[in-house]
Amino acid sequence: MPEMMWLPQSIELSRQRWLFVLRLLVSTFLSLTITLLYINGRAPAIFGFWIRSIVAVLIVSYLLAFFHFFVLPRLLKPGHQIIVQMFCDTLQASTVIVLTGGFDSTLNFIFIVVVINSAFLGGLRISFIAATLSAMAWAGILDLHFYGYLPGLPPLGDYMGPTELALNILVNTGASYLVAVLSGHLSTQLDLSSRALFSSQTSLDRLSELNENIIQSIDSGLITTDNQGRVLSINLAGRELLKVSPSAAIGLPWRVLFPELDGQPGSVFHGDSEELFHQIKSLRLRHVRPADRAELDIELSILTLRDANNEGWGRLLVIKDQTALIQMEGEIKRSEHMAAVGQLAAGLAHEIRTPLASMTGSWHMILSNSVRPEDQNRLMNIIGREMNRLEELVGDFLSFAKPTAGNPQPIDLNSLIEDQVHIFSSWKGEEANLEARLSDIPRVLFDYGQLSQVVFNLIQNAMEAAVDTRQPHVIVETAQEPRRPGYVSVAISDNGGGISEDNIKRIFEPFFTTKSKGNGLGLAMVWGIIMRGNGNISVRSAPGTMTTFTVLLPVATGAGPTF
Repeated sequence: MPEMMWLPQSIELSRQRWLFVLRLLVSTFLSLTITLLYINGRAPAIFGFWIRSIVAVLIVSYLLAFFHFFVLPRLLKPGHQIIVQMFCDTLQASTVIVLTGGFDSTLNFIFIVVVINSAFLGGLRISFIAATLSAMAWAGILDLHFYGYLPGLPPLGDYMGPTELALNILVNTGASYLVAVLSGHLSTQLDLSSRALFSSQTSLDRLSELNENIIQSIDSGLITTDNQGRVLSINLAGRELLKVSPSAAIGLPWRVLFPELDGQPGSVFHGDSEELFHQIKSLRLRHVRPADRAELDIELSILTLRDANNEGWGRLLVIKDQTALIQMEGEIKRSEHMAAVGQLAAGLAHEIRTPLASMTGSWHMILSNSVRPEDQNRLMNIIGREMNRLEELVGDFLSFAKPTAGNPQPIDLNSLIEDQVHIFSSWKGEEANLEARLSDIPRVLFDYGQLSQVVFNLIQNAMEAAVDTRQPHVIVETAQEPRRPGYVSVAISDNGGGISEDNIKRIFEPFFTTKSKGNGLGLAMVWGIIMRGNGNISVRSAPGTMTTFTVLLPVATGAGPTF
């Protein structure tokens, strides 16, 4: 089988079309050449047989070109088609050379064309066969011409010897094989290049198709633009989300699709260049779709598209419809709010029930007139004490539920802590064992009264937790926070025995407490105050270890260190 059989059908068809055109051109060239030879007297002078033969050959040439292209592929396999074409071309070339003068024909180079054509069709093996046939045909023509068997042509033997004839045959044979080698090698390289090109093109087409399928299948809208902000493409999800057609969107400035961005901070346009590309990476906006006036909550992300040299050639806009998600978030927040309200109500009811029961029982005993006067005084004292307890509970609850706004200002945190430590040391005496480890830190931005309440509550809780140990010890430390620039930390630690993992998870919940006294609102209020002041609070503890509450506080702008 010829070497070309592995070539794709598209390449074979392309070659057949090219050869069809080439055959027509060669046939036309031969027609003109023979006509000129006849006019100039270089062709045989006998009009009848030779002219009819030449015309017949030319007609056959045109017919063969159409036959090879339209008929032969329907009758034979590709390998057999090449062999038939090679024999037909060799026979046609032999006929033309005989009709144009044999040895003296100016068209004897046509055998070289047949060899090249065969190599182009079938590779090196077919080109060798064509060279062999051409050499045999040329040798046969010269022999016939030498002995005078070609009508109308004088014998070559009259002016050429056998040695010269053999040398001419040998030279033409060598030339045919040399052309076969060169053309076969070039044809093989061409076939390898064609196969590599076809394989690369096929892989590229598959990759392009896969890439297009992936892009069209993504449920997020994708819009590509050039560096001037003009839309290059938009995928199916983007078209459905924005209700636009590709013909209407491609070529437009991308900001036309999102007019809401003109009101965004940093949206400064200079002609065709859009500074918004460089200033916004991701944002959410409320988009009103022009097609149906529907309001959508859209998340827009802008990415830079780069080439192999890492140079930006455009932008990728990723559009996500967050309308349903935002609605769901709202529902969840409302549900969480209602659950928190219910939890607070249940906790408040539980805390109120105990003092209210004491007051109700004492009041009923007084109304019964069965108690002695001294017992009545005791019962009235109980009622008064429980009323004060209720008043304190309601006050704490109001402080937690409706906190004051506060007045943030630069505060010397170290000085505030020193005051609190002095108060507790004076109050508890040596029992306190309270240690302050203060570092050079900048001033913090917070409300002074609320920050004092936070520090007081945390120190008090630490001392209450450590009071039952053999050697109670409470440490208050301040430091700059290297992992959170713009913040300082205050850490309050105690050796009270630690907190279990289950209790740590609930330690900031309202009304949760492990103490025999207290209503469980202290740490909840501390958490609320810290969060409203743009700070943060965390706790680290385990049973049998130190318990540390760490509070992060924002640094006042332009504040230097305190000494």
